[in-house]
Amino acid sequence: MPATVCHLLAALILVVVVFQPLVSALPVAMPLPNLIDPILYRPASQSTPGSPPFVPSDIWKAYDFLPIYSKGVTGSGTRIAIIDAYGDPSISSDLSSFDSIAGLPSTTVNIYYPDGVPRGSVSGWAIETALDVEWAHAIAPGATIDLVIGQDNSLQHLYDAVRYVANNLPQEYTLSMSWGDFETNYPTTGAYTITTMHQLFVTITGHGTSIFASSGDSGSTGCCAIQYPASDPLVVGVGGTTLQLDTNASYVSEQAWSGSTAGDSIVFAKPSWQNNLGGQLSRSSVDVSYDADPNTGVIVIQGGSQLTVGGTSAGSPQWAALIDLAAEANSKGLGAIAPRLYNATAYHDVRSGFNGYYNAGTGWDYPTGLGTPDASGIISAFVSPLAVGVADSRAFQGLSVTTKGALGLAPFTGQLTGTLNVVARNSTTGIVGFNKTFTVNGLQLQSRGSAYMGSLVFNIPMTPYPLSSNLQVSANSSVVTYSVTVTRSIDPASSGVVNIQDLALVASAFNTTSGSPGYDGRADIDGSGAVNIVDLAYVASYFNAAVYN
Repeated sequence: MPATVCHLLAALILVVVVFQPLVSALPVAMPLPNLIDPILYRPASQSTPGSPPFVPSDIWKAYDFLPIYSKGVTGSGTRIAIIDAYGDPSISSDLSSFDSIAGLPSTTVNIYYPDGVPRGSVSGWAIETALDVEWAHAIAPGATIDLVIGQDNSLQHLYDAVRYVANNLPQEYTLSMSWGDFETNYPTTGAYTITTMHQLFVTITGHGTSIFASSGDSGSTGCCAIQYPASDPLVVGVGGTTLQLDTNASYVSEQAWSGSTAGDSIVFAKPSWQNNLGGQLSRSSVDVSYDADPNTGVIVIQGGSQLTVGGTSAGSPQWAALIDLAAEANSKGLGAIAPRLYNATAYHDVRSGFNGYYNAGTGWDYPTGLGTPDASGIISAFVSPLAVGVADSRAFQGLSVTTKGALGLAPFTGQLTGTLNVVARNSTTGIVGFNKTFTVNGLQLQSRGSAYMGSLVFNIPMTPYPLSSNLQVSANSSVVTYSVTVTRSIDPASSGVVNIQDLALVASAFNTTSGSPGYDGRADIDGSGAVNIVDLAYVASYFNAAVYN
């Protein structure tokens, strides 16, 4: 549908609903909807690895959280706000049981009731509350959770809960809202309009809080039926996928979940970070996605029962917890984060699946947005790289070789990026025989527990034997060290990587000396005149090192 037609239709619809002062908060049919729906949850028992219902260890591995935790980043000292209606009267015991199953530490959950304690409970909202709290805690185990409970699921009380976060909880790193309603169901006048809610989000993001909301569970039947608050440009809208893992809980594939609500706003213009994406001129509601299919759901404990729970409700608190970890790594809240998410690249690109109106495809698409997270890569995109300033000068066989440059090591992925300049001068005359700047672009270092180590070889094509400046980098926590050696080329077989061919060449000339039969100057790595254990040790220490020419 053309944008102008879509917007005219939206205006007409808004006129019709102007006299509806209150709306239901959940993305299902009115009146007073809740999560009692067999497609969203069912009884469950604890899963085997990689099989639904997924437990935290499955999700940690599938979405690559383990490198984050290995660096000690767990959300310690941070706060995650969650807004729900009615609440879960057994949340304390439910979370304790969940922690026992998942092997998680306990955490603090503060509960706030802006309009007073609800007069009763609703089972669907109790499950929703348990899901939000348990899985925010599963992803950020060290974070404090501030649970803000609306007295019921009317717009008035959920609006008041949002206002409470805006006015009373400025210290939150992230906010999750697993609820919403179609934009056309909101009143256009009075106290509880989308405009007034948006102003609260302006205040909240101004505190440094990043906001997330589930996009909805009803799929799509047209271009412009999407839900608010996920459609707000200050909110990251989370869509849904179907996740497949293998028996080791390793990631296999994902498809767009049929229930992932998506489309274009009839209220908000397209923000700059979505330019050239989508078919309309307005805001598209799914920015990122997460496992949501009830058939590949997660385990939740509510009222002492184990349940398999799905829906985009599962993704919002987990994305909020992921960005909480990124905020901890930055030592500050990140605020309105959507533009930075669109500049990140560490996503599982979901390229198949259908939500009733839109197909998933390569790159950003309506049902899944940018995709699901490679968590350590996402955090690396928000954390400044560890600086590796290289400055080394040494003499070798009548040459003075200087190696200088600036590299950056991504602390959660171990990727090294930057430039190095290598200059070789005649030690006597000072004449430059070689001068080249090398570019290192995302070289993956080896992970060794909580540390990263890697080697790089920069060839210096001199005669009679080519040389190389050899760099080794290691990082442990926030400390990065490096060392440089200059030798004859550690890649004497010239294969482009230091490997078994180079070891074999040195071994074949082993115990020979200059001028003797079998002596190969290429194998005399240290230029001592003898091919011996030192030369083998050099090649072995740089084994599998990338060679730059």
